[in-house]
Amino acid sequence: MYLQNETNGAMVKSLNWRGLWAAGRVLLPLANKRQSASGGLINSLRWALQLRLGDEHSNLKSKCLFLLRSGMQPGVSLRWYHYLHRTYLRKAIPADLSLLDAVHRPFFDRQICSASRLRLLRNHFHLSAQLLGQQRAREVLAGKPLELARLRGKNQEDYRVSLFRSCAFKREGGLSLGLFQDGHLLQCLSFSFDHKDRQLILRVGGLQSCKQDARAAIRACTKSLHGIQPRLLLIEALRSLARALHCADIECIAKKNHIYQSWRYRFSKTIRAEYDGLWQSAGAQARPNGNYSLPMDSEDTPLSERPSNKRSEYRARDVLTTAMRDGIRQNLTIA
Repeated sequence: MYLQNETNGAMVKSLNWRGLWAAGRVLLPLANKRQSASGGLINSLRWALQLRLGDEHSNLKSKCLFLLRSGMQPGVSLRWYHYLHRTYLRKAIPADLSLLDAVHRPFFDRQICSASRLRLLRNHFHLSAQLLGQQRAREVLAGKPLELARLRGKNQEDYRVSLFRSCAFKREGGLSLGLFQDGHLLQCLSFSFDHKDRQLILRVGGLQSCKQDARAAIRACTKSLHGIQPRLLLIEALRSLARALHCADIECIAKKNHIYQSWRYRFSKTIRAEYDGLWQSAGAQARPNGNYSLPMDSEDTPLSERPSNKRSEYRARDVLTTAMRDGIRQNLTIA
């Protein structure tokens, strides 16, 4: 395999298993140009290269691409590796090397540049530790879901609303808010924490359903939850989470801005969810960048204005959503 890349005056003409480590070393002098106190950056870069290039489960092509992308975006890459190296994320990297590559791939919105992506990633992980507590944030990052609410269906089915992180949704958001039945994921919303004008905001980058028999499972779940669609229940759960954390805004991705509309995924990924219609049905308003701003509160129709033959069902829905809101508020005590 051959790769040509001009990096600080050095030309890498070929890469093989031996040359791969040497090729990574040409990136090191870039740290000297970024900061005068370059020791920390150099150590972070060396640490990232050793982990990524020494991974036995990665093939040569992925390692070459890692080097190439790092060399093409040296400033952003160095700052990201330095952030990972000096924070609580350092211990999580050996188990999830995809975190090293996160800054090189589309994240949340295909429109944002690499510098904005770096800022969003750093803000998300920093705020996760602040809002959830560093121990909780570590546990979620390691794959342990954080249960926020437990619900009972019509026939005593056990449903749970939990925060978790999955590699399957890592490009749409740093965290996912999922609805589980008996430990099986039915549907989830992926989002990231961010801040703007010193206020906390949520950025929702995706909606995903379970892979096997999704329609049948969601149809059965809707019936069990007194007619509440799982995706609408998750939107209400997201609002409850936002209120519990005193968020100022919730930005939801438009279909045209979804990361899988990016050129690199256009022929390999398919977007089935109708994002725009979903956000609009929840009362969201279009933003100048094409995405949607979701209101913090839903518009609840008074029970007296409901059809008389449906009031018992709506009463059951209110009980269920109230229990969910209370559970989220109690379990999201700020550390």
